[in-house]
Amino acid sequence: MATPEGIPPHEYERRRARLRESMAGRRIGAAIITAPEDVYYLSGLHNQGHFVLTALVLDTRSATATLVAREMEAPTAAAQAGDCAFAGYTDGEDPCDAVCGTLPPLAGDERLGCQPESLSLPVTVWRGLDRRLGSPEWVDVAGLLTRVQAVRSDHEIACLREAGRLSDLGMRAGIAAAEGRCAGGEIVGAVLDAMLSAGGDYPGFVPLARPVRRIRQEHVAWTDDPVTPEDPLFLELSAAVARYHAPLGRTLRPHGTGPGGAAADIAHAGLDAITAGLRPGRSAQDVYRDWKGTVEARLGRTYQRHHCGYSVGLGFLPSWMSGRVDGLRPGHDTALRTGMTFHIQSWVLDPRVGTYAISDTALVTDDGGELLTATPRDPARPG
Repeated sequence: MATPEGIPPHEYERRRARLRESMAGRRIGAAIITAPEDVYYLSGLHNQGHFVLTALVLDTRSATATLVAREMEAPTAAAQAGDCAFAGYTDGEDPCDAVCGTLPPLAGDERLGCQPESLSLPVTVWRGLDRRLGSPEWVDVAGLLTRVQAVRSDHEIACLREAGRLSDLGMRAGIAAAEGRCAGGEIVGAVLDAMLSAGGDYPGFVPLARPVRRIRQEHVAWTDDPVTPEDPLFLELSAAVARYHAPLGRTLRPHGTGPGGAAADIAHAGLDAITAGLRPGRSAQDVYRDWKGTVEARLGRTYQRHHCGYSVGLGFLPSWMSGRVDGLRPGHDTALRTGMTFHIQSWVLDPRVGTYAISDTALVTDDGGELLTATPRDPARPG
């Protein structure tokens, strides 16, 4: 894979130390981390073994973290996360026993951290842990992890820049494959081939290629319906580099047609407003208001969507972001900081002006957003 220079082990220890410090200040004596993105961020473990329990156990009184996984994952853990201890369990053993065996005794009023929203913490496992541990006071550490990871390091930004470059390669390949009458699967295959052949990692979410008439089916990758030459096409994708993702989306107009029209102009203006608004000290909802006001001023009426972007970075299947949708949305007062990254989206779905969607990945800088994806804005399908 074409990844920037690997992260040295001391960087993972620095990350764990920051999290342990935050935990200690909140009476959290230990934490069981199960979200694949967070296990990777804190240890370097990068595999597809999360279909069964894989956990990283942190103790505020010890610098050593312990990976708990199937016994067969020991060689991978040694190669990728050698500064962590390893506790394996066999397929005939209950993983709860392995986790409990690594946990330190909690002192006094200490609490136990977990990730209740993690897709990788099944209810049966949580119940088993709770029963074995005597129903301790559990606390959600998702917010602590979000704050620790929110601002990207120079290494992470390098990964995101490279992911953006590969995403642009994938988009160009997808546009080239969208010729005449074609199938969505052909387009997706071309996108993946381009990104992986150029050295990318496997993305956490497959590319999405749908005729615009199906754009509201937002997480459908493609359908069996053929894409006809007359169909405008929506293509959304992300490459991955060291699990960091930089998504972008484009609406492809049919071959031989002119620029996208009123809906395209409004969507482009909205994207410009989001980009300009990504400045430190502003809130997520401030940026949403910028986008909403820009779109409404051009539409001449009220318009809204659930958000106009979300924090993006590390992602494992089935997502190109972490499991938490940290969105640019109404009511979200999180303050932006230099070094945050977002998948910014400007979708105009209006029966009077038409349908058009566009998105890019942007980095928050002191001067506004810097786009990390650079595919031209109004591409046409080839003839």
